[in-house]
Amino acid sequence: MRRAAWFLLLLAGFAWAGSSEYLVRFEQVWRLVDEYYWDPQHGGIDWDAVGERYRAQVAEADGWDEVYRLLDRMYGELGDDHSSVLSPEEARAALGGSLCLSLPFPTPRPRPNVREDAAGEPGGTQAPDRSAGAAEDDLPVWEDFRYEVLEGGIAYLRLPQLVDPTVADALAEAVRELESEQVRAYVLDLRDNPGGLAYVMAQVAGVFMRGLPWRIVTRTKGVMPQPTLPFWGRPLTEKPLVVLINGNVHSAAEGLAGALARAGRARLVGEVTAGNTEVVLPYCLPDGGVAMLASGVLAPIGAPTWEGRGVEPDVVASDDPLEAALELLRAP
Repeated sequence: MRRAAWFLLLLAGFAWAGSSEYLVRFEQVWRLVDEYYWDPQHGGIDWDAVGERYRAQVAEADGWDEVYRLLDRMYGELGDDHSSVLSPEEARAALGGSLCLSLPFPTPRPRPNVREDAAGEPGGTQAPDRSAGAAEDDLPVWEDFRYEVLEGGIAYLRLPQLVDPTVADALAEAVRELESEQVRAYVLDLRDNPGGLAYVMAQVAGVFMRGLPWRIVTRTKGVMPQPTLPFWGRPLTEKPLVVLINGNVHSAAEGLAGALARAGRARLVGEVTAGNTEVVLPYCLPDGGVAMLASGVLAPIGAPTWEGRGVEPDVVASDDPLEAALELLRAP
């Protein structure tokens, strides 16, 4: 009987410690939104009330898988299509070895109704920036950049995403080769491009133009100008350019299309883009999970943000936008 009692006490201790660790993780991801989300009004929802509701559920969670499902569901209440919470396994699969940022505050202690001696959270200070680590087999596979020369000396460039930093180098190398072959114009196909990293966007833009086309509007750091990369000098090509867009173009890909159009560097053909231009920062969690937080909004210099309205084409074309682009470039 005494052994059974001790065993039950031991199980209770494990459950208590687990609940405390869960609430520490909850406080971290909830506080990120409370203090660093780009919109101080949190999209019009009562973030405190959301927190109280999910805090109670996390305290009763049956394991870390359920904790992360609840935390991701909580971020989903923001309704921004960007913010999410990834478990360690999801972070490895989705982000590969991409860098994530240290939490911008010390590890919190549990709330007063939770035993502090069961917190089980090491350190208590910010961890250094590190990778959302992955074994090589876990790295995500992205569609490759590709290009070809079409009839009439028009080069077709298919850019499927801006997540993998190597796509910018691949595109620049292709344009150098195509310039040596003396193509006369370019079509840049961004259709269905989900976006990606701001600096990859800036590098791709730098192939076709130079300057300061964007600003990132944040809650904590104000407005930050975003130049092309490189900023100075002549681009790799100044030949005519048409960019293909549709409603599945998101985020940094919208910023790329919008910047090229506003600078007079390209004409846009297709459909209005998604209007989903929040800038996401990945924050490292102590166990390898990652909180993906919309921390800013990408906007053109001197004009309203594209968030919620998208980038509009110069020529609307739903059925065969590539042919419409070629007609534009063939016109005298």
